[in-house]
Order: sequence, then C-alpha cells, then structure tokens
Amino acid sequence: MNFKCGKKRIVTYSYVLSFSLFLFCLPLQLQSQHTYPNSGYFHQYGGVQVRLLDLSSLEHALDHNGITIDHGASSEKMLLYVNEEGFNYLLNEKIKFTSILPGVVDIEMKDQEDIISLKSQGDCMPLIDFYPTYEGYEEMMYQFEETYPDICEIINIGSLNSGRNILVARIGDNLNQQEDEPGFLYTSTMHGDETAGFPVMLQLIDHLLCNYQEDERITRLVNEVNIYINPLANPNGTYRAGNHTVEGAIRFNAAFVDLNRNFPDPEDGPHPDNRNYQEETKIFMDFADSVSIQMACNIHGGVEVVNYPWDTYLHTHADDSWWIELSRAYADTVQHYGPPGYFSEFNNGITNGYAWYEVQGGRQDYMTYFKRSRELTLEISEDKLLDSDQLPVIWEANRNALLNYMEESLYGLRGTITDCVSGLPVMAELYIPGYDMDNSSVFSDSITGHYYRYLDNGSYQVFIEAPGFQDLSFEAVIQDKASTRIDIEICPQGISSVSDPVLSNITFYQEGRKIYFNDLPDRQELSIRVFDPAGKLIHSQRLLNSIELNQINIPGVYLFQLYNGSHQRTIPVFIK
Repeated sequence: MNFKCGKKRIVTYSYVLSFSLFLFCLPLQLQSQHTYPNSGYFHQYGGVQVRLLDLSSLEHALDHNGITIDHGASSEKMLLYVNEEGFNYLLNEKIKFTSILPGVVDIEMKDQEDIISLKSQGDCMPLIDFYPTYEGYEEMMYQFEETYPDICEIINIGSLNSGRNILVARIGDNLNQQEDEPGFLYTSTMHGDETAGFPVMLQLIDHLLCNYQEDERITRLVNEVNIYINPLANPNGTYRAGNHTVEGAIRFNAAFVDLNRNFPDPEDGPHPDNRNYQEETKIFMDFADSVSIQMACNIHGGVEVVNYPWDTYLHTHADDSWWIELSRAYADTVQHYGPPGYFSEFNNGITNGYAWYEVQGGRQDYMTYFKRSRELTLEISEDKLLDSDQLPVIWEANRNALLNYMEESLYGLRGTITDCVSGLPVMAELYIPGYDMDNSSVFSDSITGHYYRYLDNGSYQVFIEAPGFQDLSFEAVIQDKASTRIDIEICPQGISSVSDPVLSNITFYQEGRKIYFNDLPDRQELSIRVFDPAGKLIHSQRLLNSIELNQINIPGVYLFQLYNGSHQRTIPVFIK
C-alpha cells in the first residue's frame, strides 16, 4: 500500500513508439512523446525501475547482467531494475516495458544542531519525522554512546573511500564481558534509496536505551541479548546527492553495484554478480567474522512483506516451519498496529524468498548459509524513498514486531559444550540427522563453548561432533516461547568420563598456594595438570602428596586435573 499518493513519471516503450506519462492517483495523463532516461540520468541514479508489459519476455530480459528483478515485483506486476546497459538491451531486443522514474517526495532534513535539540538527557526522542544529514546521523549515533555509556557503544566497522563510515550500535548491560547471550543484528538500507528502515532503526536504538530499567521487557532484552543495530549499510547510496540530503538516493553504492547481489552465494559461488567484493561487502563480511550473530534481519523497502530463506534455492530451508511461524507472527503484529491494508500482499504479508523471485548473492542467504545464522529480509514500505511525515507511521506499525523478533533469539535450544578432561570450551557441530541440510546445523563458539539452535516445537535427537573428540547425542524437547538449556561435556577420543573410584576417593585441602592430596593409591601412578583462569595449561607433573605453585601471580579459579590415563577428575581451586 502507499501511505500517501505520490507522483511518478512513467515512460512506455514498444516496438515502434515511445512516449511518457505522469502517474498520479488520478487517471494517467498523456505528456510529451520520446521522453526517456538519458546518459545523464543514469550517471546520477545508476539505474531505473521498469515494468515488463509482456511477462513471457522475463527470461529473455534476465539474460543480461544489468537487469535484476526489483522489490515490489509479483506475477501480476513484474518490476525490474536496470542499469544503462540493461536499459539499452531491452530497447535493442524490442522487449516491451514501461520505465518508472523517481517521483516527487516530501523530505525534511535535520542537521546536528536540530537533532541534538530534540532530546534532553535521558529522555526518549520524539517520533522521528525527518531524515538526518550525514553529519547529523553520525552525531546521533555517537550521542547515544555519550548519553548511555554503560549500555551502548558505537562501533565503526569500516570507513569508505568517500570518508563516510558504516556504524553499528552495540547495546548490552556488560559491554566489556563476553556473556552467555545470543548475538542479534538489525541492519538497514543496503539499497541506498530504500530509506524507511534508516530512521526506524535510529528510533529503535533510542527506544531501547531510554527505556532501559524503565520497561521490564526492554530491560530483559538489553540484559540477555547482545544487540547490534546498523541503521545505514550503504551511506554512499543514500547520500548520493551530498551529505545534506537523501533526495537523489540511489539503489547502488558509489560504484553503481547492487550490494545485495555482491555476497558469496550458496548455489552460485563466490561472485554471482561477476564483480569484485565491494568495500561495503568486505566491511560487512569482516564484521560478521568478528562477532557471533545467531539471529538477524536485513531491512529493505519497495514492498511490504517478510521474506524468509531461501532466496537462492528452490527447495525450502530445514527450519522452514520455524521461519513461517516467525514471519507470520511479524506480519500479524504489524497488521494489528499498522494502518488498514498494511502488509496485506503476497501470502497475507509473508513469502518464501525463492517463491517470490530468485536472488543470487544476497545478504540473507550469506548470513544463513555461510555464517550459520538465521536472517530474514524485511520489506517495510511500498515507497522506497518514503515521505518524512510517514516515518512515524512505519515506526508505530513495526515497533512491537521488531521487539518480538529480537525476543525470539532467547528461545530454542542453548547451552555450553566443554572438554570433559580440561573443562575448556570446545568448538563442536550440533546437527540433527535426517533433518539438517544446507548448513542448517550450528557450531558452538570456539572461545566460550556457547551454542544456540532455533527450532520449531518438538523433540529432536541432536548429535555432537568435534575433531579429536568422541561423538555424542542427546534428546532436546523444544517448546514455544521457551528456552531449553542443555550443557554438554564431550571427551577426547580414548578418554572416558565415567567416574573412577581411585580418583573419586582422593581428598585434598589447601594452605595458600600449596595443595595437599590424601588417599593416593599405593601402586598406581597418577598425573596432575593445572590450568589458569584463562584455560591455559601452566603446570604438569606426577601427582605427589602435595603441589605448590609459587609462580601464580593472577588470583582466580584454577583447575587441577587429576589423570590416570583413562579417566580424569577436575577440581576447581581458588587461589588468591
């Protein structure tokens, strides 16, 4: 749906005639003939949206690399986005289409001083009904960090050649610690002209920060989820016309590359668009390598729908029923809070990506396949470059659904996998035989051992594998809107975790940094290994009646591991 009737210039091409139309909310009115985008237009915008008049020519049109299916496309309304080469290809091949030039939008911009004046210390920001200048955007982000230093930090994950930065707000109650919390990411506007999500994410950041310790639900999210929010993934596209305005925003980056076709693809390989990875793409991939993200959402515009994996595969994801349930819940929520008709297209507001149209090189499938995350694509506005006064409508419609989706990261199966000998974290794969496929299994974190697996209701037999360790399986029962925690110890190959009476009967007591052991066996030789609080092996020897560790200079809990060749016993000891 359109919130406000806008104006778009339509240019129609056939085999023999080209003419232009203006599209109002009133009937189409004929204007002058022979008007169409020229090289100057493509130099400014990089591409143009077109609508095929003959759907049977779709496959022929997509033969050209400069033509892709665009947001808002459906079997009844096939929309394409074409660059200048693709545009000329359509003309040369005599494919009938209409060209839709950008319409008139009502944009209000605010700079740093205007934005700062909107928010008092600690108070929530009023509804955002404007777009910030680029400098205003950076000021807003760093002001969040300055106002809420205990729960917010701004991370510059990469600077572009233009001098603009890709910024991420990290929100949590213990920013300096690595807690047992799922990582969650919202990111928006990787297509620079799909702007609605940009201010909505700024509003979400403020909403989380200013309501912390005031709202029970938000306090729980900040305390229990490691939250990352990237409001603007393509600043060069959004501020194409200059840092002072978003008018003139383009889909592409500065090099006129579609960033949502520039990622490695599960089916079509590392460079499905036949282009090098763009600076924005490399920055995001490096970021995804540096943090642990279990759930994510990539926000676009041009239509209103929740799009879930896969985009590149004809067959569905292993967790298809879980995806459908989450997508349905999101659409139902925004329909409840939004204006009449909002999120009403497709399957009442949701769609499988491939069933809508195939995408190669998309961010959603990159995160879901290569990073073993769970990411969906959210299209929140039928208008791409949305009028400023409509931004509060979008925010109010999506606010609760955005929080609901984030909350889903707390549910499902979770736990920690450790070595039964050392007690140290282990990176292991958790998979469900006969269920998992296409990298839908997950891994525990190599540093913490934490794992998170999102599943629909039911009982699952989960297998664990790690190089050098014995395989193990366990049953997990998953319930809706609940967390099932199962911590697992896995043993190195050849080692049993079964209790050994010789080791179990040994007693000990501590005097400072000296540990005394009693009830040692007469003839059996035992070994002892000591691990520091960081998990590093610092000492090993034959087990005697006592051991003194004068070299310890860091207080903390040390692990004393007694070992007889086939069994082990780990004793935690606090040393000052």
